[in-house]
Amino acid sequence: LDFERGAAHYIGGVSSGLVAATPERVLAALADVDALGEMLPKTKRATLVDQHGTARRVELLQGTSWVNAKYTVELTTPPGSPDEVRFQMDHSRRHDINDVYGYFKVERFDAKHSLVTIAAAVDIGSGMTALLVGRRVQDVILSTPHVMRAYFASRSASGRPGLVARNDR
Repeated sequence: LDFERGAAHYIGGVSSGLVAATPERVLAALADVDALGEMLPKTKRATLVDQHGTARRVELLQGTSWVNAKYTVELTTPPGSPDEVRFQMDHSRRHDINDVYGYFKVERFDAKHSLVTIAAAVDIGSGMTALLVGRRVQDVILSTPHVMRAYFASRSASGRPGLVARNDR
């Protein structure tokens, strides 16, 4: 994805993959801040800020050895969609990126696997920043199901990784 909304320039994508876990396990992991920190690529720290009902705010520190971004997202489960977790940036808190929003969707594939889809759009700014790191940010977003698959495979009794993944830019 590469689009403009007003003055903002967003990059991102949609990526899907099978993970060796039931939808219930995947959704429970998305609700666990420590697990979330392990399942999101390039995440150095995930900290629960607060929780109200099914909505929670999580501060994320993500990056590499040469650049970091700290920001807070609000994660919610929409009414009537228990298999989906939406996220959007909390602009009232410190943020090193301009905006982010998207969702996780978890669907049963078979008795032991789930198809996980993530869609995300990030406005990291324009100019040199976007030119230097835009493609890398997009690649990180698209790698999320692969990282989630590794997370669950390392916790699976069989140790089998997921079977397939699909990426769309």
